[in-house]
Amino acid sequence: MQYALVPGVSVESIGAMWAAFSPASGETAILNDASASILEVLSCGPADIPSICVELADDSGVAAEELMQTIAAHWQQLIDVGLVRAFIRAGALAE
Repeated sequence: MQYALVPGVSVESIGAMWAAFSPASGETAILNDASASILEVLSCGPADIPSICVELADDSGVAAEELMQTIAAHWQQLIDVGLVRAFIRAGALAE
């Protein structure tokens, strides 16, 4: 499964949290650092969970394997508020 940032999403720091506006839903969501980090990685293009974890591990110094569960817990919220969309890339098998 691949994940992509919805076009036009904007993310701004508001103290210890992050505000993310989605043009898809017309709503602003308050995010924690982990969710904002996922959006930052996706701003470079679509990615799957393992590649996102590798990117975040490089930035945080935490092993990618340790990040998998934390990152997986954030997907549904990011999708529900219209910040991220999930898709199966062409030619790939569903996970």
